[in-house]
Amino acid sequence: MYNKGMARQIIKEHHSVSNTKQKEWILNANDRCDRCSAQAYVLVKGSSGDLLFCGHHYDKIMNNSDAYIKMMSFMLEITDERERLVENKLVGSHN
Repeated sequence: MYNKGMARQIIKEHHSVSNTKQKEWILNANDRCDRCSAQAYVLVKGSSGDLLFCGHHYDKIMNNSDAYIKMMSFMLEITDERERLVENKLVGSHN
């Protein structure tokens, strides 16, 4: 499961030398989806523990009305880093 001590903030921002904001991501390649073992981009801290999801499985839960209600009653905090997927696509498109 996920190391709870690492998830102090959802996303921490700081100023770089060029005075632009850079994001420090909480999740890394070692964090795996609890459903399919793909890289996790969403951490759900809940009332009885933590869950990790890839973008696909998190979307699948949030788009199902019954699963959505269960998730909302379970969750206390969500770290959602799915924007990294878009960021990675943009970086790849410049090559």
